[in-house]
Amino acid sequence: MDMKKNINIDLSVLNLQTGNYLKSIVLMKYTLVFIMLMFSFDGNAQQWANPHFDTHRLDYRELGYPTQNLIPADNAYITSLLSHSNGFIYGATSGKTQSYLFFYNRFINKVRPLGKIADEKGVYHGLIEGKDGEIFIGTGKNMFAHVKLTQDFPVEYEGIEKQLWQDIKKHYEGYEGGHIYRYNPKSGDQVRYENDSECPLEDLGIPVPGNTVYAMTMNPEKTKIYGISYPDSHFFIFDIKTKTTIDLGDFQTRKVYGGPEKTWRSVPRALYCDSETGNVYTSGDNGYILKYSPKTEKLEMTWMRLPGEYWEGLKSWDYPIVENFAYDEKTGRLFTSTHDGYLVELDLENEKVDVLGKPRIMRRMRAMAVGKDDKLYMITGEPEQFSKLHSFNLTGKGVFRELGPFSVYRSPYYAKRAWQFDAMAVGPDGTIFCGESERRGCLFMYFPSDAEFKGTLNPTNPVIQRQRKDTPGLIQEAL
Repeated sequence: MDMKKNINIDLSVLNLQTGNYLKSIVLMKYTLVFIMLMFSFDGNAQQWANPHFDTHRLDYRELGYPTQNLIPADNAYITSLLSHSNGFIYGATSGKTQSYLFFYNRFINKVRPLGKIADEKGVYHGLIEGKDGEIFIGTGKNMFAHVKLTQDFPVEYEGIEKQLWQDIKKHYEGYEGGHIYRYNPKSGDQVRYENDSECPLEDLGIPVPGNTVYAMTMNPEKTKIYGISYPDSHFFIFDIKTKTTIDLGDFQTRKVYGGPEKTWRSVPRALYCDSETGNVYTSGDNGYILKYSPKTEKLEMTWMRLPGEYWEGLKSWDYPIVENFAYDEKTGRLFTSTHDGYLVELDLENEKVDVLGKPRIMRRMRAMAVGKDDKLYMITGEPEQFSKLHSFNLTGKGVFRELGPFSVYRSPYYAKRAWQFDAMAVGPDGTIFCGESERRGCLFMYFPSDAEFKGTLNPTNPVIQRQRKDTPGLIQEAL
């Protein structure tokens, strides 16, 4: 017994000595690394983020305060923005399970969530301001939700188009329809909201059963809402006082799938109401601009036709549709953009079209707004591709200018590079607000200026330095 006890004691001492020896080796290893770092330290060794484009005028804000009222990541796709007469920017999100309303308060420099929009999952280009500052919200399904496609279908004339329509309709099967809600900022903005808080809304009803409210505008008297529904492409007129709808039905005689979204029917995504005549404009069959006249109460085809890819040179029946409208109050000029990425000026009186160009080879002009500096701002880019910000000079010779990708670098504090955007609004001071339409989307802000890098690119970026004609050789990064 004593011998066994002595053996156990010897083994425990040996383990203790071995452990101390290993600890000594590890300690010596880290001490050596620390000494090497000390001797190799250089005050100029810190490599700061130095991108080739200008990041000085771009920033972003998250949609709320973490752990308190931050809009959940899966429900933070910003799909609608509104510049309100009270000086605030209001926005709505689409998401996996819920849609939210929020606003940017410039006085506290933060985004404040305003609660859940009922049980809705989407708001797509569906925010407009009415009388006395009230906000109308057009809702629907989440346009980014996956549409399940059928793999096996009959091989026939327009077989793909026919099956795609069946798949889209199945996606909307059993759907009640998007609502129109009314929100009062004067009272609603004063409430403190948390993650599960409901936004105080008045439900005005469903304008088109089984459809999403896809686009909206108002008449000059602010008594009626003109809208387009998806996927059935109905043109409707909603009376705010009586809460009744006049549905003019599908105004597109053919079901077209011109993309660039692979599972969306090509339905116009914007409406414009002329404040003088009260006429409402959008696009229709074969890329022609349509006009709704309150006098005749009918949709009429105009002689204005959008530029873009048409069915004559394609293997499918395609034509361009309207993406956005933007009106310049200073000059009275009206601009529209197409899903092919063209910028167009419309002369409504003479029914003429002036094609101003295309800032990018890629299709789609996702959002557009007139700034406070005599420039038109726009976001371009196809789905799953990099969105970019551009401007177009409205004075003198019209010139496009690329303002770069949506990348914010405030290292080492925070940084973000975003890909997808679907909404834009202009603040009272000229700030350009852009809504990121991705998971954990943020509200981006661009601060306009005519001052730009010589040659438009950052001259101190190492790659740009080596590529400049006046560079004799390799130049180290200059900070």
